[in-house]
Amino acid sequence: MADDTETNYQHLTFKKNDVILKEGELSDAAYLILDGKVAVRKGDHGQNPITLATLEKGHVIGELALFDDSPHIASVVALEDTTVSAMSSEEFQRMIDGMDPVMKGIVAMMVARLRQVVLEMAPSGGKVNWADWKD
Repeated sequence: MADDTETNYQHLTFKKNDVILKEGELSDAAYLILDGKVAVRKGDHGQNPITLATLEKGHVIGELALFDDSPHIASVVALEDTTVSAMSSEEFQRMIDGMDPVMKGIVAMMVARLRQVVLEMAPSGGKVNWADWKD
């Protein structure tokens, strides 16, 4: 992973199969994809991972964790060499703090609902519960 700090946001390059964000870990940045392609995966360390999305240039990853200071709900893996622009959690929080309080509340509610939907989609995090197995 190489970095380039010639702009306000740090540019990072990830090679194919590099893990950009890990499910369950806290975040220190959100990333705008400048070039490349990534897979957003739930339960990446389990037996049955689920690909939630494939994202390309122009998409943002890692932003939910910055809204509510919770761990990532999914991993993000580079499907090809990928360059991103990183916005630090401090910069992100500065922008959130400047939001209208009503709008900030609406966004917080939307983030909570999205987390709930993703967790309901894959409640076991991709782990097999053999107690539920039937012939």
